Amino acid sequence: QSLLLGILFNFLFADAIIAGGINMNPDIPEGMEFVMSSVPDGEFRMNIAASGSGETFTIDVAPVCMTFEDYFAGFTPDSDPCFSVSPATGRMDRRGGEPTALNVRCEPNGKSGELVANLVINLPEDNSKICYKIIYTSF
Repeated sequence: QSLLLGILFNFLFADAIIAGGINMNPDIPEGMEFVMSSVPDGEFRMNIAASGSGETFTIDVAPVCMTFEDYFAGFTPDSDPCFSVSPATGRMDRRGGEPTALNVRCEPNGKSGELVANLVINLPEDNSKICYKIIYTSF
């Protein structure tokens, strides 16, 4: 009987898509962790309509390393899943060079209240990171 239930379960849910949670870019190395610093490098607060189609804003990240540096941007696991960032991977200029523009999108999909995300930009070759707290008040 349990074998039959297992076969039925696999048949019914084999192609199911699980919704929710932060989607990770497939170019981010497996096992890379996005852990927020105890003190963020910046904080952004904005308002957004819960019923709207979402909003994108740009964070210009100043380069902090002495050389060109690969970066990987993502959110901490406790961040609200309505946030996304692009490009999530790339190469940052060296210190004093052009800032890297990261587009952060918030799509509340009807959710109201305070939507919080912690954006972490890992710089693995330099063994450092840049962190931003993003808070949208959705009404």
